[in-house]
Amino acid sequence: MAVIILSSKKLSYKWLRFPVTGIVELDQQHQELLDRMNTLRDYLTRGQAAPEEVQERLHALHTLFSNHFEEENQRMQAHDYPGFTTHFEAHQAFLNGPILHTITDPHGQEGYDLGALVEWEASHISRFDRPMAEFLLARGEKSV
Repeated sequence: MAVIILSSKKLSYKWLRFPVTGIVELDQQHQELLDRMNTLRDYLTRGQAAPEEVQERLHALHTLFSNHFEEENQRMQAHDYPGFTTHFEAHQAFLNGPILHTITDPHGQEGYDLGALVEWEASHISRFDRPMAEFLLARGEKSV
C-alpha cells in the first residue's frame, strides 16, 4: 500500500484564535488533537511512513477523538444542552465515517486526506463546540 497525503496544502495547522471554546479542558484536548494531526502529517511527509505505523497513529487519533467526544457528550447531558442530539450524531458520524481511514484517489493510490480531517475539526468546533460552550458556560460550567 502506498501512503500519500491528499489535500494537505498547509505546512502546519495551528489555532488562529485561542481559547477556542473558553472551557480549558476542552481547549486543551482540541490543541492535543491538532498537535497529533500535525505529527501525523510530518510523519507522512517524510516519505518513509510504514502503513502499519500510520494505522497505529490513526487508531490513536481515533481514540483521542472518541475520548474527547465522550467528555463533551457528558458535559452536554449534565447541563441538558438542547443541541445534544445533533451534536452527538455529528460525533458518531465522524467516528464511523471515512475520515480516519484510507481512501483511494482517482489513480488508485491509497492515502489519508489530512486536509479533510483538519477541515472537519475546524468546522465542527465552529458549528458545534462554540455554541455548546456558550450554553455550558452560561449554565455554570467552569472555564478553568
